[in-house]
Amino acid sequence: MKKKMNYKAPRGTHDILSTDALGMSFLELKAREIFKKHGFEEIRTPLFEDAALFMHSIGRTTDIVEKEMYTFEDKKGRKLALRPEGTASLVRAFIEHRMDTIIPSGKFFYMGEMFRYERPQSGRYRQFHQIGAEFFGNQSPVADAEIIILVQDLLFAAGIDEIDIRINSLGCKKCRPSFRETLIEYFSSLENLCKDCLKRLKKNPLRLFDCKIDSLKFVKAPKILNYICTSCKNNFYTLQTLLKSVNCSYNVDETLVRGLDYYTQTVFEICSKKNGAYGTVIAAGGRYDNLVKELGGQDIPAVGFALGSQRVLSIIDEHKLLNNFGTPERIFIAVIDQELFNEAFSFAVKISRYGLNNNKNISVFGPKNEKNLTNQLKYAEKIKASKVLVFAKNEFKNGKLLIKDMNNRTQTENFIDEL
Repeated sequence: MKKKMNYKAPRGTHDILSTDALGMSFLELKAREIFKKHGFEEIRTPLFEDAALFMHSIGRTTDIVEKEMYTFEDKKGRKLALRPEGTASLVRAFIEHRMDTIIPSGKFFYMGEMFRYERPQSGRYRQFHQIGAEFFGNQSPVADAEIIILVQDLLFAAGIDEIDIRINSLGCKKCRPSFRETLIEYFSSLENLCKDCLKRLKKNPLRLFDCKIDSLKFVKAPKILNYICTSCKNNFYTLQTLLKSVNCSYNVDETLVRGLDYYTQTVFEICSKKNGAYGTVIAAGGRYDNLVKELGGQDIPAVGFALGSQRVLSIIDEHKLLNNFGTPERIFIAVIDQELFNEAFSFAVKISRYGLNNNKNISVFGPKNEKNLTNQLKYAEKIKASKVLVFAKNEFKNGKLLIKDMNNRTQTENFIDEL
């Protein structure tokens, strides 16, 4: 006896079905609208890159590179990696196509799948979708403010208005080293740090603030805003005044560091304030003024963000989402007399192209090769059709169709030309 196959999606991945797929389309549509208003152009990068690109940009000591990145060798022994985030790939494209020399100032956005090997949990997958944007060539805090406001506008357009914006400054190459030494001295005096903290202490002490185990021990840790240089302080102050000028509420969080090594100065996170998802990070980003040069390009400043599509969709109310997106009305074409099947098929194609009663937001099902009308109506109920248009010989001779309203259980006759 042949063994039954029982294939399932790999752990940490999931099929995006029905309403979820509609939600993803809705979110991407809203994102495109907002990006267009802010002057951003789309770039699509490969799903995999040279693994060294991510190691160099994200940082070899980060959790992403050490624990989460999917790497593999191709047939020629080249080490490649599925992209774990979008910024490094977009910066690589920016440099490779010489945009850093031809148009050193530019606004670009991306959408697509990312991959990280981490423990699957609610709203977090090993294959997930991100929407992000990068603003090149503007060193002013005006660019930081525009990116934060862009994300806020996008979330508002998607129906999420209960958010908490947290900002911080990580300083620059000039002022961060002294703060790093201060942190090493402080953290070295603490006892019973977890294994990850001890490892980070040697390689990147800023990342100790990310620890979920020992975070309560760090309440009295030195604050970075007391150590950043005058230039960084002025930039951070300007950012805050710009956000206040447009009534964009925010909180300064001096423990916010983000998990990627390329950030300089401004970093931010946007969290949900909705009950049941309170504190969930749904978008984050910051400035990375050195990355373009470090990856072989010109000395060009940049700032950007990334948004987790699944996390955002998990917060949006499903009914609100469907109402905003405009769920199409489902119409089923039934045939009583099979000699009318071709006419029914032709009519189905026509209304799918041009609409029904001036309504173009419809989905057309049928006709089916099924002689029994009762079975056809049962099928219409299964697909949740609101109306069934019935082709019957006597009515069709008079240029009419029977229309069954599946919600009210009523039936009327209408002239085909009027539909």
